[in-house]
Amino acid sequence: METAQLAYVLLFLVTAVLLFHLRRGGRSAPAKLTTAHRPHPNPVLGNTVEFIRNRRRFFDWYTDLLRASPSGAIEAWGPFGAGHAVTTACPAAVEHLLRGNFGNYVRGPSFRAAMSELIGDGLFAADGRLWSVQRKVASYAFSSRALRRFSDDVLAVHLRGTLLPFLDAAAASGEAVDLQDALRRFAFDSICHVAFGVESSTLLETAREDSRHEALFAAFDAAVEISFRRALAPFTLVRKLTGLLNVGSSRRLREAVGVIDDYAMSVVESKEAACRDREDGDGDGDPDLLSRFMAAMDEEDGGELGAMFPTPEGKRRLLRDVVVSFVLAGKDTTSSALTWLFWLLAANPRCERRVRDELSRSPDGGGGGDAKGMHTHYLHAAITEAMRLYPPVPFNGRVAVGDDVLPGGAAVRAGWFANYSAYAMGRMERLWGEDCLEFSPERWLRDGGEFVAVDAARYPVFHAGPRACLGKEMAYVQMKTVAAAVLRRFSVEVAAPAPAMDSPPAYEMTATMKMKGGLWVRLRKRE
Repeated sequence: METAQLAYVLLFLVTAVLLFHLRRGGRSAPAKLTTAHRPHPNPVLGNTVEFIRNRRRFFDWYTDLLRASPSGAIEAWGPFGAGHAVTTACPAAVEHLLRGNFGNYVRGPSFRAAMSELIGDGLFAADGRLWSVQRKVASYAFSSRALRRFSDDVLAVHLRGTLLPFLDAAAASGEAVDLQDALRRFAFDSICHVAFGVESSTLLETAREDSRHEALFAAFDAAVEISFRRALAPFTLVRKLTGLLNVGSSRRLREAVGVIDDYAMSVVESKEAACRDREDGDGDGDPDLLSRFMAAMDEEDGGELGAMFPTPEGKRRLLRDVVVSFVLAGKDTTSSALTWLFWLLAANPRCERRVRDELSRSPDGGGGGDAKGMHTHYLHAAITEAMRLYPPVPFNGRVAVGDDVLPGGAAVRAGWFANYSAYAMGRMERLWGEDCLEFSPERWLRDGGEFVAVDAARYPVFHAGPRACLGKEMAYVQMKTVAAAVLRRFSVEVAAPAPAMDSPPAYEMTATMKMKGGLWVRLRKRE
């Protein structure tokens, strides 16, 4: 059945690309000298067959190819030369893409088309002036002390009110629980609270009576999965037809986005009403991200963005796009990092003991308090090391506006994809040494035990340059606080098979590094 489906998809892919090729009059550009490794493409289908063969281990397949490339870059393409992409695992090339020649690399129309229904004109799909003005306003909102305090308060509320009680119940029952699912729901509830200012939960059974929030969780999952798969493939006749007929994935996406729209727009409208009520009274606005972004847009610096969306309807839609984009950025990233962290600690008991020893010496005992006040250099290093091996976003890229040559000599032509693989970079011996496949938090510590970071171009987990992650500090606070609270309170035993570094769990081919099948554990309450 799966083979037939793949053949069906491939047939339409080839047909669509052939039509595109013929529409261009069969013109093909002359080959350009390049140092990029070209891994055995088929003369007609390019690398499509190998892509299908390796779809279950895509990130490892690309890692193998990048290791074999002397320049640290590979060039691959689809049928009839379509979808050309150069992918690198070289820090100098990443520096060039994300900083040095930043203006030449954009999200591009294909990414916007794939993600437009979900995030519209939001920050993560925008390019050019729309992006730069949004980024300025977002930086202003994220620098707000009120937002940071609110984020810390939200973290404490959801940790003590839902996650720890859920894990307490699991420990008491003695039954295995999917820790990845629990962490995903916790992260989703937290980021929605920070983004919208509305407290709700999908974690505890009693809290799931709020069917609207549970539906929102499911809608985000469906919309992200469909949009991600669209971003991987070119626009085809099949997608156009399903869109016109409103069937298949197009219908599922519209239904999911409809749920998100109803929720987001109702919150935006209620915030606007609250702002109008406050005009005659005292007091500041709410501290959540939506309220901070609304306030920032009303400030002088937000004037240009307001001019781009002058109508109330346009402004509401932009606010919806911005906040949904940040929910998308936060819903699975920290939970992915924490899931792999707990598995890696279980596979490396020595490292887990060091984390526990450090937590026992921290001022608050490592409980669910403010992680910023915790002296947890080893825990910070362990989380960073987990993301080196399993980055939450394993693969990222842009589209070249004009012809370019990366450091090392790999040629990138206008319209090509220019990608970098954080997953592959974390597994490069030339970057991390002979023990690059081992989990070793010590590589991030000085002799005195202090954590020391490396340049973002070598470790692009939070990206780099003008598009660097605005929520990096908040993410570390959340991850350290959750990990400390769980490890201090519970003994975490991974269900069969026993964790071992030479046989890691499989991952899903999704936008984030999710563990396939979840992380099933048994918890034992510590004295």
